[in-house]
Order: sequence, then structure tokens, then C-alpha cells
Amino acid sequence: MRVRVIYLGVVRQKTGKTEEEYELADKSSLKDLLVKVSERYPLLKDIIGGLGEGHADPTLLVTLNEHSIRIGESGNTMLKDGDKIMLMTVIGGG
Repeated sequence: MRVRVIYLGVVRQKTGKTEEEYELADKSSLKDLLVKVSERYPLLKDIIGGLGEGHADPTLLVTLNEHSIRIGESGNTMLKDGDKIMLMTVIGGG
């Protein structure tokens, strides 16, 4: 299956891309995709975390087809062909 990943904010800066497609095996989870993304872009490991080995950055937001997903539930979130995933970080200031 093919899914589209859109990068925003700091995630975009670290990948140097605005979006790209990933080819995944059928019945892949969001966690499977995030592992592939962090392997392709090692600079994202500090944001995505080790997915079991470490904690994700609390400013990381993940959406699946425009619905927010908790990063801790990524292993239970199954993907399907044509899904659109956005990875972004919240920027705050004061």
C-alpha cells in the first residue's frame, strides 16, 4: 500500500521535504510508518522517539486523514492505501 506523509514545521526543516510517499506492507500500522520515517531521517529520532525505546517529543502532533492520533496508540492504528499522515510540531512562545 502507498501512504502520503506531509511534513510541517520543525519536521519539515529536519527532512528538507514538504511531503513524500511511502510504500508499506498491507496491514501496516502507524508505528511501522513512523519507524520507517525515523530510519530514513535520523534527525527525527529526537522528535519521534524510539517508539518503545524512548519517548516522543511532547510537541509532536500526528494526524491521520486530518484526525489527531496519540503517538502512544500508533501501534494500534492501522493504515490503509491512500491514507494521508501529517507530522508536525507545536511551536509556542511568549
